[in-house]
Amino acid sequence: MSDSIYVRTKGEKGWRYRRIKEGRGIRTGDLQGPFYVRPSIAGKQVWRPLAATTFRNAKEETKLLEQGEQTTNANRVSIKGAIETYLDQKTNKTKRTRLQYENALTQFLEAVGARVHFLDEIKVDTLRQYKRWMETQGYKGKTIDTRLNIVYFLLKKNSISVRLPRDEMPVVEEEPAVPYSEEELKKLFAAMNEEETIRYKFFLGTGCRDKEVTFASWADVDLDKRTYTIRSKPDGGFTVKNHESRTVPLPDSLIRLLKARKEKRQHPRWIFVNDEGRPDNHFLRKLKRIALHTGLNCNQCKTTLTLGKYDRKRKVEVSCETQPVCEHIKLHRFRKTCATRWQEAGIPIRTIQAWLGHKELETTMLYLGVTGVEKLRDHINRAFGN
Repeated sequence: MSDSIYVRTKGEKGWRYRRIKEGRGIRTGDLQGPFYVRPSIAGKQVWRPLAATTFRNAKEETKLLEQGEQTTNANRVSIKGAIETYLDQKTNKTKRTRLQYENALTQFLEAVGARVHFLDEIKVDTLRQYKRWMETQGYKGKTIDTRLNIVYFLLKKNSISVRLPRDEMPVVEEEPAVPYSEEELKKLFAAMNEEETIRYKFFLGTGCRDKEVTFASWADVDLDKRTYTIRSKPDGGFTVKNHESRTVPLPDSLIRLLKARKEKRQHPRWIFVNDEGRPDNHFLRKLKRIALHTGLNCNQCKTTLTLGKYDRKRKVEVSCETQPVCEHIKLHRFRKTCATRWQEAGIPIRTIQAWLGHKELETTMLYLGVTGVEKLRDHINRAFGN
């Protein structure tokens, strides 16, 4: 609450509030009420009359009101404080996940913080305001949905159940599982050198996520049992998703490549390293470049890149026809391809779920692609007695 005190005066344009000025040479002892203050209630400033009839008593009443408000606010949880506490509780998440949470919640605070300061002030209209703000920034439905859900996680953690109605949430189209076709894989691997080949065959043969390949170590691979165990690497900043280690089988073709690599390994611990001897983490960028050279890009994707250096930087709209920015080239498609191959080989879906590291079976179902018609031709004919 501001400690400014106002009186109402009538002028040519009607009644208006005038702040009482104080200072040397300004007499306030003979001022008479009614007096007013303008506290912020539920994020909005409102005019509030005081009971005092003299300016001196009005100042005392204002101080008491302000002390009462401070006492009340001391028992409330500020949005900023709640965010800081929530992020502190997420130290077990990966660096990338924590950064995603931090960006979304900081953005939420900036978007609504001018009018809303405490958690108990967050209403459905507050969430609508945040959603509209993101829409004006040009965010896609998937991004808006993700960031709203991060805010929901924060509210739920603080026992607040405010949510946007389901019909107001952005429409997010579920991406179907699109594994790489045999022809696409042939083109990709034909354009790779020896180093690139083993890296992307590791993705294909294990169904692992990006960081699970980045932090793959020789100690995780059992060449005799032909398995790879995904474990956390606290010293490297890698935590296994859901904090559950798992072991996946390796195909013999990958085992042969790994045995040959181990004989002349580049690092005593890590399987895939960069030029500086650290775990490599630019798999997607390199894959997109390979796909561009092989002509696998759809030539329809457009995006904006920042090109140039220093003061010559500029934003330029580019197409995947000439730049490695095709949205259809993804590391996750190797994961989907692996899952689909396991399915086609007759491996039970519950086993596939465990190998992929999914908590929910519904998630695994999204990873299973539709088997190509030609592969099922014999089954189709048998169904009709041919």
